[in-house]
Amino acid sequence: MKAVLSSTRIHLALLLSLTVWLAAPVFGQDNTPSGATGKTRIGDNKLEEQRQLYKRVRKSLDNGSLRQFEQHQATLADYPLYPYLEYSRISHRLSLDDAVAVESFLTEYPDTWLARRLRHNWLNLLYGKGLWRQFIKHYDAENANTETQCHYHFARYQAGQRNEALRDGLTLWLVGKSQPKACDPLFQLLISEQRIDNEVAWQRFTLAILNHKHQLARYIERFFTNEHYRQLAGKYRSLDRDPGQLGNYDLIPAKTPEVLSVIEHGIRHLADSNATLAMKHWARYQQSHPYDDKARERILSALVKGLYRQGFENVAVDYFLEQSAFADKNLVEWLLREHILKTDWPTLIRLIDELPEEQRSEQKWRYWYARAQLLHGTAPDTVDSARTTLRELSRFRSFYGFLASDWVNNPYQMQHAPVAITEDDTAAMRALPAMRRIRELRIHGQALYARREWYDQGKHFDSRQWQTAARLAQQWQWHGQAILAMARADYWDDIDIRFPTPYRQEFDHHAKKQGLPLPLVLAVARQESAFRATVQSPAGARGLMQLMPATARETARKHKVPYRGSNQLTDPSLNIQLGTLYYRGVLDRFGGNRILASAAYNAGPHRVDRWLKRSGGKLPFDAWVETIPFKETRQYVQNVLAFSIIYAHHLGIDASLLEPAERTHL
Repeated sequence: MKAVLSSTRIHLALLLSLTVWLAAPVFGQDNTPSGATGKTRIGDNKLEEQRQLYKRVRKSLDNGSLRQFEQHQATLADYPLYPYLEYSRISHRLSLDDAVAVESFLTEYPDTWLARRLRHNWLNLLYGKGLWRQFIKHYDAENANTETQCHYHFARYQAGQRNEALRDGLTLWLVGKSQPKACDPLFQLLISEQRIDNEVAWQRFTLAILNHKHQLARYIERFFTNEHYRQLAGKYRSLDRDPGQLGNYDLIPAKTPEVLSVIEHGIRHLADSNATLAMKHWARYQQSHPYDDKARERILSALVKGLYRQGFENVAVDYFLEQSAFADKNLVEWLLREHILKTDWPTLIRLIDELPEEQRSEQKWRYWYARAQLLHGTAPDTVDSARTTLRELSRFRSFYGFLASDWVNNPYQMQHAPVAITEDDTAAMRALPAMRRIRELRIHGQALYARREWYDQGKHFDSRQWQTAARLAQQWQWHGQAILAMARADYWDDIDIRFPTPYRQEFDHHAKKQGLPLPLVLAVARQESAFRATVQSPAGARGLMQLMPATARETARKHKVPYRGSNQLTDPSLNIQLGTLYYRGVLDRFGGNRILASAAYNAGPHRVDRWLKRSGGKLPFDAWVETIPFKETRQYVQNVLAFSIIYAHHLGIDASLLEPAERTHL
């Protein structure tokens, strides 16, 4: 683990769920990039004229008129957003007559999202017209989705590249799920050309069963012309329904990759209900069948969890230690947390001792090793060793570092190290065509387009370029992008960029009104939205404090706050008002305990009630946090508490990670 805090929670994974984030706004508090307004400089008059002209021309193009574009084309030719006008002109009524214009646009702006969208629309037009060779010419494999890939191979077949098209098209058929209807013509070619034989069909049948796509599996069975494969499919379906049949070692005698997957599938399912029997069968199969380490890793995880849940905890620990070479990190952490939940400190110490050095040296497990020593032993040497570890951890800016600091009465360390980026660096990046477009898009309120340009530009950035982008975004008051850029740079120690304080007046006002510490409220917003005022999560939570519409409506009704609907949640002041009211409510419900209130804010009060009932007041506060069942909520609570300390440092406020009343058993 890095000695740093994770940059922010993004619902679903930070950098792998960008689709939702692309729809978020791009403005700072004043809805403009820093430096976009103010005193007029030389050259600004022309730029401002172009901005106003762009608005008019864009509006006319949206209404289907080319007159203003043709009239002002020369004036706008050097304006950064001219490509958007050109794209709009070409795309309005795309036809084969636009071939030259399309070719020119794709050549001039090859790596932009506009070019990708235009290419996609152009390819659909060519496919629909049956212009196969032109389709092949403009096809871009790097950015093709499944539908376009299917169209491409169909076009190759029609253009005479039959063997290659059928060979490559088969890879699109061989998946464990149904493909888009756009692939049907290609798949019909595979069938008519007899490319789907028994062996190929068996491969997809296996994938479908493993993916629990039983309707697809039944469809694939029609391709079995050989009685051997029909019987094999029947055995597989039977084994899927009743994994206890693994005891019949002659049921599926072959040792093909598909059969290995069948057996693994059965063992993992059997482990859910009868882990000891699954262990017995696995002992036999791993001797007779050539399983790789990844398969052994998956099976070990299923067996250990099954044994543990079925009451064979000691067997699970011994088996884990015996097979630890095949244990993945998720299994290790799951098992360690189970022993924290049981307050089984001796076994926890034993398990951590057996971890590979890389995991054993992570802050999290160093902290818990020291805590387990203090909770279990009183020998002076043990206590001294534990306190030495805690003093070492107290050097770090993290949840565990701050906890360790409290145990040994050391001051919190911020480890602030600004990025070594000069104004020349940011000026050079600001001058890039894409960055000039981004700046203008933000001024015009075209948030989605600005984000797409940003991510396109950053595809090939190295760490230093991302640091420069972060500094530039900070200057533009584009705080969410600055935070994400620092994560992409893998640079965590510039806490000025990573922990900004936008909307300060609104946060301060509503925090005081609800009697909440300002650092805590800022920490919640930082964790929830990275200060993106109109961001919406996949679940539907909205705005700075990420309120669900139902929660916002009920909170507004309860406190008589004027509220017309969820569209208002993009208003920073209202969102902060409702968010602080709701947090105050859950804080009061849980006796002023910020651990429980933060968990409830993220996962809901009723879940926190269940978790408290499970622990029965027997868990130390840090153990309760560590064993929160939802990884997202566990990380959320840790981040909110730690972020609040960083914000207290920013604001010059003396604060503790936890109050004495919170350092109790839960």
